Amino acid sequence: MSDYRVVNAVDETLRALLWSRIQFDSELASIFLSETQLTFEPPYMLIENDKPIGDDLSIFLYRVLENGDMKNRPLEQLNTSTQRYPPLSLNLFYLVTPLTKSTDNDHRVLSKTMQILYDNAVVNGSELQGVLKDSAEELRITMAPLNLEDLNKLWTSFMRPLRLSVSYEVKVAYIDSERERTGELVRRKRLEFRQSG
Repeated sequence: MSDYRVVNAVDETLRALLWSRIQFDSELASIFLSETQLTFEPPYMLIENDKPIGDDLSIFLYRVLENGDMKNRPLEQLNTSTQRYPPLSLNLFYLVTPLTKSTDNDHRVLSKTMQILYDNAVVNGSELQGVLKDSAEELRITMAPLNLEDLNKLWTSFMRPLRLSVSYEVKVAYIDSERERTGELVRRKRLEFRQSG
């Protein structure tokens, strides 16, 4: 379980995972000289006059949804008189956009990124970062395709021309609840039946 900083921890985990593979790739090492080029800024912040400002990979969190499957979990028993509400379970959606000065490089960067995320679809243990580090949690990464209309709407909202992008879903990220309920546990039930008439 995690505190409210879990979203930042998922960000850091994705960047660390990608950087650990990209930095040793002979073709991409000349494009990405620093881990900071894998950024969480929205892609429109990295474009000026419809051209990328530098060589970056935008990993932009554009949507957050509550995970419906985990919504109705029971309260957790803390002690004999206190229960805690279950954590908020989240699915995070990222738009991954290569922003380099060449289309060839964009294709290389996106292909390598997709390969890394495909090969590491489940991230756990020492690969987790931030508040998730060395926890028992695991993150599942899957491609979450956007149709052309939705992608177009997204880029229209950025007020920039459409660029090569792919969407990924990361689940499940938990934010612990601070809400608790106190009261005596039901130790015994007693049912009484009476015959009427």
